[in-house]
Amino acid sequence: MTREEIYASIYTHEEIYRPPQEDSSACLEVALGCSWGKCKFCDFAKDKFQIHPMSKIEWNLRMLGRLEPEKTRLFFLGENAFVLSFEQLSKIIEMTHTFMPNIREFSMYARIDDVLRKTPEELKKLREMGICDLHIGVESGSDPILLMMNKGVSSFDMIQAFKKLDDAGIGYYITIILGLGGKDYRNLHALETARLLNRLHPKCIWALKLKVWENTPLEKMIKRGEFTPMTSYQILFEERMLLESLTLTDCFFMDTTVMDRYTIQGFLPEGKEAMLQMINRLLG
Repeated sequence: MTREEIYASIYTHEEIYRPPQEDSSACLEVALGCSWGKCKFCDFAKDKFQIHPMSKIEWNLRMLGRLEPEKTRLFFLGENAFVLSFEQLSKIIEMTHTFMPNIREFSMYARIDDVLRKTPEELKKLREMGICDLHIGVESGSDPILLMMNKGVSSFDMIQAFKKLDDAGIGYYITIILGLGGKDYRNLHALETARLLNRLHPKCIWALKLKVWENTPLEKMIKRGEFTPMTSYQILFEERMLLESLTLTDCFFMDTTVMDRYTIQGFLPEGKEAMLQMINRLLG
C-alpha cells in the first residue's frame, strides 16, 4: 500500500482536527462523533457517534505504525475519545506497545462526564499507563449559560471532574468560548468563567471566539430573537474582563481567533499585563 492508501484506510475524513498542542503527535482514530452531540453552538458533531470495533482500531494501529514508527506521543481521535471505558482504553494502550513501541504518552479529547464515570483508581491506572493529557471544552463557568447552550454538565460537575484529574496526575488543556453568553450574559460569562478557572490547574487555556454555524440550534435561537451575538469589539471587552479576573499560575493563555487577525498569548501570571496592554491597544 502507498502512504496515501494507508492514510485513507485509517482516517474517515481527509482533514484531521486536533488541538494545536498535538501538532506533532501521531493520531489514532478510535471513534467518530460526540457521545453527547447536543450542544446548541456546535457544528463538529456531524458524524453519528460510534466507537470503532477493536479489530478496526488494531488495523489503524498496525498501519499507523508503518506510517509514523518514530513517534513518541499518540493522540486518540474522536470528539470525546475518553468516553471509551477503562477496559477499552487499557486494551488500546496494550496494542500500541506492540505496533508502536516508541509511544510513551497518550492524549485525547474528553467531556466532563467521561471523567466522572471513571473511578479514581481507574484514572490513576490510566495515568500509569501513559495517559498524560486530556483536552476538555469547558466553554463557560456560568451555569445559566451552560444550561442555555445545553452543555449537559454544570460548573459543579466540572470542579469535581478536574479534582479527580488533579488527584490522578492527569494534565488538562481547557477550551473556553468568548461570546458564548451573548450580549445578555457577557459580564456573567467573563466573571464566572474566571471564577471557575481560578479553582483549577490547567496547563493551557485556549480561548476561542464564538462562531455561529449554519443549521445549528444556536442559529435558530438568533433568528427567533432569543440570542444576540456580540461584536468582535464587545468580545474583546469580555476577554479583558476575563483576563483581569484570572489569578492562575503556571498556565499558558492563548487566543488565536480575536479580531480574526491577531494572536494574544502568554504565560500566567507573568504575561498577563502584556496581554491586557495588547487588548487595550486593539480597543483603541
